[in-house]
Amino acid sequence: MSSDVATPNAAYQDMATDWELIHDLLGGTRIMRQRGEKWLPREPGESREAYAIRLNRSVLFNGLQRTIQTLLGKPFHRPASLTGTPPDALAALADNVDLGGRNLTVFARDVMQAALTDGLTHILVDHPRAGESGKDTARPYLVHIQAADLIGWRGQESGIGSALTRVRIRETVNRTSGTWDDRAERQIRVLYPGRFEIWRRGGDGLGPWLRDDAGDSSLDCIPLVTIYANRAGFMTARPPLMDLAWLNLAHWQSASDQRHILHVARVPILFGRNLTLPEDGLALGPNRIVTGEGESADLRFVEHSGAAIAAGRQDLIDLEDRMAVMGLDLMTRRGGAGSTTATARAIDAAENNTSLLGLIHAVEDGLSTAFGFMADWLGVPRSEAGRVALHRQDPQDLSAG
Repeated sequence: MSSDVATPNAAYQDMATDWELIHDLLGGTRIMRQRGEKWLPREPGESREAYAIRLNRSVLFNGLQRTIQTLLGKPFHRPASLTGTPPDALAALADNVDLGGRNLTVFARDVMQAALTDGLTHILVDHPRAGESGKDTARPYLVHIQAADLIGWRGQESGIGSALTRVRIRETVNRTSGTWDDRAERQIRVLYPGRFEIWRRGGDGLGPWLRDDAGDSSLDCIPLVTIYANRAGFMTARPPLMDLAWLNLAHWQSASDQRHILHVARVPILFGRNLTLPEDGLALGPNRIVTGEGESADLRFVEHSGAAIAAGRQDLIDLEDRMAVMGLDLMTRRGGAGSTTATARAIDAAENNTSLLGLIHAVEDGLSTAFGFMADWLGVPRSEAGRVALHRQDPQDLSAG
């Protein structure tokens, strides 16, 4: 099959393999049930009806999402700030950095969450073309590009932004027609140093991709900033919580087994032998009598011994403990003597040597570079653009979160 402007490159497709599980887990119970046998295999000999009942009885313990939210609470205990003495025209942008109402703190938190989830994320610095927007929005702004939307790139290893010679970004735009019709359409934005192209599909979204728009940019580089949480190479990364995601999947599968065996144990099976059955069938209840033939006649309930229930419960507890330890590892110092428990390691963490602090630095550097691009558009020297700073808790405060 031939490729086109919407075809992701090979490096993207390799990363997307990891994103699939993580995004499904973050979608919660509803998404995991929709994925069905993808993440919860059907047992050999299990009917589709029985599997559907077991699947719809399964509930996800979302340890991955809980870990991400806990980690995000550390650097955003206080608002982000633009330090230094930037000019008023640039400092004012921090109150609405994306023209969508997000201030610097909210935008930075979303960026950090995306980096924790996917391993990397991107910030594009954009500016409306002349006559495209009113005077109130004729200013540079930040666009958060999720890793899953940047489907292709060309460039070299050195530098950020200026090293890129082309990037392709998948976008969704709303199209209105008439009074009530409102539909989402896909388009591909292709950026080059100093210019851009917009590609859309012809034939009501079913035909080939065609270049629909193009124009020039006043910057001689691609103003894209990439923030890495777990860098693998140029424009590539691995999710830092991938191992935690696999444990969460194991918990999903084990929890499904546990709920199924609880159902089996709670519904005993009636066993009968050598019974005399009336013509209209066997009926049980008060004021009824069941008779049998011979000394071997028997009628009783067969119940589960319950031994496997305790083992399943312990397996779930062990998985939850291991997920908690993996989450705390991002806040734990590297290279020093380890403590005996996850809590002790977190309390003893030297903050300047943790994976979490490394990501905090990356977000600060990335946002500071993005503000530098906005300064370029405003004609402000980069030396006066200021620097973005996030809050950092003292090591002894890590146990309080």
